Amino acid sequence: MNESLAEELQLRVGSRMKVEGKAYTVTEIIGDPVAAAGTTSDLLLMNREEVQQIKAAGAQHDAVSSYVMVQAADDTDLLVLSEQLQELEPGLTIEIATQGSTLKASLSLLGNYILVISVLIVMVISLLIMSNFEGMLHKYRFQFAVLRSMGAQTEQLFKMVFIQCTVTNGVGVLSGLLVSLLGYAYIIPWVSGLFLVPLTDIRFDVGVATMVAVASFIILELFMLIPAYRSTKILPLKMLEMNQNNDFKGRKGRKTLGKVLMAACLFFILFGIAFSGTPLANPELSFLIGFLLFVWSVFTMVPVYLPGVLAKVSPVLKLLGGRVSYVAVKNLVPQVKKNTFVILTISLAMMIAVIGSSLLNTIYHNDRNYIKEQYAADIRVVDRLERSSSIDPEQLKQRISQLEGIEEVSTVSRLSPAIKENGERVDYVLADLDELAAQRLLPDISNVTNAVIVSKRYAEVHALSIGDPIRLSVYQDEHSENLRNAGTLTVAAITEPIHFIDMYIDWSNAAFHTKSTVFGTAYITPVNEIAALNQLEGIKGQFPTLDISSYAQALENSSNMYTRVWSFFLSAIIVIMLSVTIGVFNSLINNIYNKRKEFAVLRVISVDKKGLVQIILTQVLLYLCIGMFVGVTLGIILLYACRLIDPPPIHINAPFVAIIMGIMLALALAVFIPYASSLANKKVASELNHSHV
Repeated sequence: MNESLAEELQLRVGSRMKVEGKAYTVTEIIGDPVAAAGTTSDLLLMNREEVQQIKAAGAQHDAVSSYVMVQAADDTDLLVLSEQLQELEPGLTIEIATQGSTLKASLSLLGNYILVISVLIVMVISLLIMSNFEGMLHKYRFQFAVLRSMGAQTEQLFKMVFIQCTVTNGVGVLSGLLVSLLGYAYIIPWVSGLFLVPLTDIRFDVGVATMVAVASFIILELFMLIPAYRSTKILPLKMLEMNQNNDFKGRKGRKTLGKVLMAACLFFILFGIAFSGTPLANPELSFLIGFLLFVWSVFTMVPVYLPGVLAKVSPVLKLLGGRVSYVAVKNLVPQVKKNTFVILTISLAMMIAVIGSSLLNTIYHNDRNYIKEQYAADIRVVDRLERSSSIDPEQLKQRISQLEGIEEVSTVSRLSPAIKENGERVDYVLADLDELAAQRLLPDISNVTNAVIVSKRYAEVHALSIGDPIRLSVYQDEHSENLRNAGTLTVAAITEPIHFIDMYIDWSNAAFHTKSTVFGTAYITPVNEIAALNQLEGIKGQFPTLDISSYAQALENSSNMYTRVWSFFLSAIIVIMLSVTIGVFNSLINNIYNKRKEFAVLRVISVDKKGLVQIILTQVLLYLCIGMFVGVTLGIILLYACRLIDPPPIHINAPFVAIIMGIMLALALAVFIPYASSLANKKVASELNHSHV
């Protein structure tokens, strides 16, 4: 029953009630159906046989529902099915229950985006864990050296470190799975309200969650092989050194690898450009491989060339920031190798922020531009059957014109092919030229019978002017060789086109009606848009395959979809940046803690407490700025490189990127100023006696 009737009878789902002396159970309560006048009609939905029995028993009420609900088989084209049903009974009113295309597009985009963001988050977390284990290896290098001197084998050290990594990853993955399971009942309803996506079935899919957890664990374990392998390189004598050498071990090898990767990147990109017109060459895959190789090459060469860059920049910083800043940079140069993962983690996080926000911003702008092109009038009506449409344009036009609140209506066919005298193919549409002129969509011409309106682009390419003749032939049937002369048209106007159409011919020119000429679009200028849309919904019973929408609705749907996706992206970025910030700050704090003796020596020589705070802040901000600069630069380069695959212009979301960078720098100041001050206030003697063990 409907909601109002249930409230009046004080019934709910599961309640028992009597109808004509027989007991029934209320299984569902639906929304109130509203009639055309705005009144609510009470109704009961019952089994048809039950209703027939009540009627046969002599009940006074004989109003039996005339609705038929059809459950279509899977993979059935509902639009074609509705056409077939109307052929059986032309007077049928048919309504198709389909999911909104905007919602489906939004959910599809969200699904793909969740997958990409999830993989990137796992990679970022992997880099953070690697960075912390690198710090652990450096902090306990003396213990590892002692173990090696006592006879510990490389395999034993590998197992020891790898087991620690595995336990850490296992506990983290299981904790995440458990938190997801416990918080699902509270988080998902809040998220659905935030994204404006109603959920009717909230279930925690344990199978999928377990698969994701296992996949994440495997990826993390693969990354953990790196610190475990490096633990086998610890030698008793070499590890007793301070590991502060300015140069990298294998520097030439890293340079060579970076150059080889860059050369391979250029090869794949040039290959994609050269064979972009060949579908079998798959240029998109070639571009993608080239972009990934480019990122890999940059990440390989940044830690190699960065010390040299800092060494050259340090005199400039000395002039700008004074002697303390110079000491901070010189002290930072030897630490670049050890903190490579910190820089790369920040870079990867900034790449995600730049590329993600800019792609969403680009989609938003392009979508609004596309909507503006599609809606020449306030309301647009199209047939979802497209080229299989059987709608009579004139009949539809008359039906719409009879509705209240409609000012102007014009119809346009779908594109049809024609052949010029020189054998060149051109596409044209049949349209209501007078009505389109009244709607100010096309120029007003005096005689539409044998006239043609051409686009400015087509007129410029073919050197046409007003009054020029155009002789065209059209196809009689599906066979391309069967042509018939359709006559000679006169160019009556040259204008900016609607939907990039080159030729407009009036519906009254019967010579251009072919089998491919079917209804395409109706453009409606309403007196009141909302009232007109409500009236137009009533014609769907006669034309069930129509899709009726307005420019305002399309903009609103676009904004809603963008808001949903942007909300999710913002949530993902918050998670990523918090993870990165915590991990990076933890690594830098460990690094500073291990250098307490060095800072104590500087205080003994000439640096005061304020200077020590300045040194620590300079080093921390340099790490952050280098990582952000590399990440933002790579993100912008990759965005514009993507235009090789997809030509539309890129809209970089500079304010969002600037806010992310500002927040990270502000958090760094909030964390490291108190930490550096606490170190500066410690006694120099106790710091000099501080043990590395």
